[in-house]
Amino acid sequence: MRLFSVALRGLTQLSGALLVVLACGLGMGRAEAEPRIALVIGNSGYEAVSSLDNPTRDAAAIGQTLEGLGFKVTLLSDSSLVQMRRAITDFGRDLREAGPESTGLFYYAGHGVQSFGSNYLLPVDVALSDAADLDLVAVEAQSVLRQMFSARNKVNIVLLDACRNNPFSDIPEFNDNGLAEMKAPTGTYLAYATAPGAVAMDGLDGNSPFTAALVTQMTVPGQAIEQTLKNVRVAVIEETGGRQTPWDSSSLTTNFIFTPALAVATPPAEPRGAEKRLYEMAQREGSQAAYAFYLEAYPAGTFSEIAREELAAIALNASKDPVGSGVTPATTPEPPAPPPVIDAGDVTFRSPLTVGNAEVLGHSIADLIEGAPLYAPIEGLPDELWKGQKCATCHSWTQEALCAQGKVYMSQNATRSLAKEHPLGGGLKLNLRAWAAGGCRAE
Repeated sequence: MRLFSVALRGLTQLSGALLVVLACGLGMGRAEAEPRIALVIGNSGYEAVSSLDNPTRDAAAIGQTLEGLGFKVTLLSDSSLVQMRRAITDFGRDLREAGPESTGLFYYAGHGVQSFGSNYLLPVDVALSDAADLDLVAVEAQSVLRQMFSARNKVNIVLLDACRNNPFSDIPEFNDNGLAEMKAPTGTYLAYATAPGAVAMDGLDGNSPFTAALVTQMTVPGQAIEQTLKNVRVAVIEETGGRQTPWDSSSLTTNFIFTPALAVATPPAEPRGAEKRLYEMAQREGSQAAYAFYLEAYPAGTFSEIAREELAAIALNASKDPVGSGVTPATTPEPPAPPPVIDAGDVTFRSPLTVGNAEVLGHSIADLIEGAPLYAPIEGLPDELWKGQKCATCHSWTQEALCAQGKVYMSQNATRSLAKEHPLGGGLKLNLRAWAAGGCRAE
């Protein structure tokens, strides 16, 4: 276990939604607001103070996870003072440009100290012999808060993974352990990798216990931040044998979820009565024409895939020679199958139709001939002769003419004609046949 002293004191009360998470070995997850912008810094290879094992790996893990959760991430590893200050300035500018609905997240892993009531993040080129020079060689943590607060955006998150060990143990001003407890301004969430004044473990498996637990928990769909940190606390206590207890304090006024809840699949709708009757008719008939009628009316219907498979099977069986008979198949074509029998109900000229697709369902034959055809009733007919024209004028679709068509569809040889869609809508020919069978009644 490595000891480190970090605290944030004297934070002014900031209005608006500023989410600050201070942690030792901390990770972060998904915010719901858009756009999402993150600055992630991990410093391990210090030049003048003791190096650290895991900060760059922790930062990489956080950065990769945040990218997967929709954040635009800037990742810095082993950065100097100039690089850190430039990145923080750019980060604040990006947040301001992103607008009030954006979410900002700042993550830092590495050395950090407190002095004279302020907290500082140490770049890899830090060199210090007196605490009075600290603000000249390190980044004041509150400067990050000022940049984020200036954006006036919806949610801001600051993660400080800075509780590994004390790089200035020989300087009296740096003799405190762990983090100092802070009061969260309205709209903030504060989380610590361990209890105030205690120390956190650096970790032996490439990441700190807190980071490892948080990376796992922040990707749980639909889980609020409060529950996320509670689950992290349980995991860290178990991992460290009770030696480390994460801590948090919240004054959030809105809900915050790292990862949205998974969408619940909507069960497919039950097939409409007319569609179901048409498919059941095709099943009873079992013919190519019957399944073609169903697909004409419902090309994307509930049973359309099954109907296409049945059609393919019928076509395949029809193309095979008899097996084992030794007899050459007859070349005389089979007579066309009779049109399938369908219960279209008691159809009259003015009654609503109950069989067919959306173009005909609920409409009467009288209604349909007052509309325009869906396509040219005669192949090659110029558009100006049928588009937008009433069917009663473009193809002699009068009551008498349609009755005559319906009688033709009653013929045993009408299978081919019935298999073609009617320009007025799928399934209309079946209704015309039922109408003709009933005597072409007007009412």
